[in-house]
Amino acid sequence: MKVITSLVALSLLGLSQLALADSMLIYNYRFAEGAHGWSADFADYPAGEEEFYELYAGIEKLPSYFDKQRLAFLLSGNNHSADLCMFLRKKVTKLKPNTKYKAFFQTTIASNATSDSFGIGGSPATSVFLKAGASVVRPTAALNGNRRLNIDKGNQSSEGNDAIVLGHIGVDNAFNPKKYMIKTLSNSEPFYIQSDNDGNAWLFVGIDSGYEATTSVFIKRVKASFVEANE
Repeated sequence: MKVITSLVALSLLGLSQLALADSMLIYNYRFAEGAHGWSADFADYPAGEEEFYELYAGIEKLPSYFDKQRLAFLLSGNNHSADLCMFLRKKVTKLKPNTKYKAFFQTTIASNATSDSFGIGGSPATSVFLKAGASVVRPTAALNGNRRLNIDKGNQSSEGNDAIVLGHIGVDNAFNPKKYMIKTLSNSEPFYIQSDNDGNAWLFVGIDSGYEATTSVFIKRVKASFVEANE
């Protein structure tokens, strides 16, 4: 009898999980397989100073001590403005039009920023924040003057209407400070987004830095899950 009861309970649990999966849209991107349509940009620095800021973004190989899937999206820049933002964006479709969603993000990075380190203007680890969010407009920065984002990401450790802080990029590599290590960050509280008239939204993943020197972070994977908000 106990065995039968357990099987019934497991069946009910399975149905519950299946129902949840059916009501959830999951977008999962592994950059070991390529860019998947994601593009990179930079904000919070003077236009035309890209070379001085040593800005770079692209699919690159991780260090050789990682596994065979060694490709990731590298974001790198020298933060002379003390406020540099390096970010990725991707348009997603198949949401319901004009519908409010709860969004949950999970981002896996490779970082060599030692958690308890100190630097100019702040820590190269705990003063550099990973953010994620979504908006109905394409995240982009002005081409003239000081390149500011057209979405509200907040500033460094603060959150905005269009992005939340998942955490900092610090890792536990004190015994080998130059070594990149894997770190996965996510949000436990939902981020709310309403899709546009066509059921689209733009995903945003950014590195928002207060550390006034060079930061280089590999983005290995981005996962975004959307569940309809009923309240």
